[in-house]
Amino acid sequence: MSMGPLLLWGGVFLNFVLLSLLAYFALSPPEISADTLAYFEGSQVEKGRVYAQARYLLFAADQVLVILVLAAAVLFLFGRGWVPLPGANPYLQLTVYLVLLSALLAVVTLPLDFCRGFVLEHRYGFSTQGLGLWFADQGKGFVIKTVLSLVALVGFFLIIRNGAYFWPVPAAGAFGLFLALQAMLAPLVVDPLFHKFEPLPAGPFRDRVVALAADAGVEVGEVLVMDAGRRTTKANAYFTGMGRTKRIVLYDNLLRDFSPREAELVVAHELGHWQKHHITKGILLGVGGALVFFLLYRLVPAGFGVPGGHPATLPVLLLFMTVFSLASLPAGNTVSRAFEREADRVSLELTGDPAGAMAMKKNLALRNLADVQPHPFVRSLLFTHPPAVERITAAEEWAGEATRHQ
Repeated sequence: MSMGPLLLWGGVFLNFVLLSLLAYFALSPPEISADTLAYFEGSQVEKGRVYAQARYLLFAADQVLVILVLAAAVLFLFGRGWVPLPGANPYLQLTVYLVLLSALLAVVTLPLDFCRGFVLEHRYGFSTQGLGLWFADQGKGFVIKTVLSLVALVGFFLIIRNGAYFWPVPAAGAFGLFLALQAMLAPLVVDPLFHKFEPLPAGPFRDRVVALAADAGVEVGEVLVMDAGRRTTKANAYFTGMGRTKRIVLYDNLLRDFSPREAELVVAHELGHWQKHHITKGILLGVGGALVFFLLYRLVPAGFGVPGGHPATLPVLLLFMTVFSLASLPAGNTVSRAFEREADRVSLELTGDPAGAMAMKKNLALRNLADVQPHPFVRSLLFTHPPAVERITAAEEWAGEATRHQ
């Protein structure tokens, strides 16, 4: 077997190994440690684990299903050289092909998505969505994902068809530009399709947020409150955008159900992401990852004896993207957790309140039924943030360091 098919099918095998291990370790969590019991009751840990186990298993099943569908498309469609609309413009063929495959994947995975996003969330009292709103969100998400994928793929195929041997370099640069534009435009174009946003009302809390931003040396375009309560009881916040579109978004139920001090600590964490330029760093890392992907992918169509950039190779590309994305999750999430630890440290430096940070992280973990002590393999594969016990311990250690330096 030549290198191209070996990379593809070897990647598929690796993915099945990773997903099998995920299922095994999800069902075989580690014994609750004394460190964990110092902050959480055993019943609280177990309740979070049961909820998390269901999510891990549904994620694994979803990934297996996607891989099987795409593998079948490679074997039975690409293997026969099939493309829609034979003789038509290749970019029209690509568009139709992408819509057909995306629709097939959406239909096949809909039962699992429904179990994970609707049934499970209602069972644990998180979801406040009715069926109509949930299906509306799914429909909008499908359209947005398909349009963005089409824009990226058309650009990708243009570069392959015109870039000769060194096409991976301009393709990686174009991917970085795509990520930057997506980061800039998503808050203005995509987010309002799902939520309503209002400026954080004037008052002591907003004044404190402005003061924190000044202390952090960060210019934040806006601090907004999102109507998250229409969909979930979970509390959270996030940073988004670039340039003039950068903003911090707070869930309305974070402000409603948590104390102003806890919400302030959450904002300080988000300011830490801005201070450390994590969005920009993430885009640069994405460009590096894309270059590796493109260099590897260059071997795949050639290994099947088909020129790159041909519409018939779309199932091969989508399968390889899926395989590569899952295989690279541990590396990507290692970086993400490092970013989160940096933001946590900035939050502590801005507020000087490790006790408050510890209490807030515990409350968020309990409120959101977090898996506070996952198996190390699960943590490595899926966790974009350090587990709650690690974050609480880090705040405690920071307090000790601060005391020693006084």
